[in-house]
Amino acid sequence: MRALVKAGRWALPFGLLIAAVSIGTAHANGDRLDDVRVATAKFHSVEAANQAGYADPGLPCFDSPSTGQGMGTHLVNGDLLNDGGALDRDHPEALVYEVRSGSTKLVAVEYLVKMSDSATAPHFLGQTMIANPDLGLWTLHAWIWRDNPISLFETYNSNVPLCPTS
Repeated sequence: MRALVKAGRWALPFGLLIAAVSIGTAHANGDRLDDVRVATAKFHSVEAANQAGYADPGLPCFDSPSTGQGMGTHLVNGDLLNDGGALDRDHPEALVYEVRSGSTKLVAVEYLVKMSDSATAPHFLGQTMIANPDLGLWTLHAWIWRDNPISLFETYNSNVPLCPTS
């Protein structure tokens, strides 16, 4: 019984320490992504994105019908993509827009590194980038404009509609 009381004395302070560390980590990641939101807020306007060098690379709208998760269509800034693999959180290489009823809405940013610039998966924002061999790119989505119930950095998002079929 005495051992249980001793253990109980440490449980609360230890639990508070774990909670404080968790909140501090979440806050640090949130601060980092708040900067990205500020830097990309103007790109809710596709016209502003185009004026900043983001253009349609001719890719289709992406989704995962088997899981019911959407992604959307992309505008890519080729100058940022051709920067030798250098990543800057406030200047993502791609902007991701959901397509719904003929309109688009900014939902995420995407960081891209050419596979030819990095033979192994780069790490960015504390995440390992994902290979897309069909496009020859390492990719990392950040769903900063649309909540993703799976993960902030997941490739697809169940809160984004599937691509229009016609």
